[in-house]
Amino acid sequence: MKIALNFWDNISADFKIKTLKDIVIDRKSKYTSVWWAIFSKVDADIFMKELCRDTYYRKATHNTYAYRVEQENGSILESRNDDGETWAGNCILRELQRENVVNTIVVVTRYFWWVQLHSDRFKNVIIATKLFLKEMK
Repeated sequence: MKIALNFWDNISADFKIKTLKDIVIDRKSKYTSVWWAIFSKVDADIFMKELCRDTYYRKATHNTYAYRVEQENGSILESRNDDGETWAGNCILRELQRENVVNTIVVVTRYFWWVQLHSDRFKNVIIATKLFLKEMK
């Protein structure tokens, strides 16, 4: 039996975005994970807009993300975005589903260093997401 994690319950008013910078480095490509609590698709859109105002994320090669939000009727709204890194958002979403995390958006940012990683890029996104979720527990 999996327990739904709702990190929002434990957040104080002075909570900052939780970031793990350069959590995975593979052939000079660097991955950073970011987490925030959300309650709707609008929250996710606002968060991504605000995140990309930061120069670090705006200049990144890819900002892939996924989120899961528990609706008032108990259903779960899920979405993902690959930002040009085909299927990377799906990898993040799958990890959120496995851990049954709700009301959360996770962004994995990649700085590409001109070495093709091929399918290893999925492994790196999954590792960055897992390490991040482990850190949040």
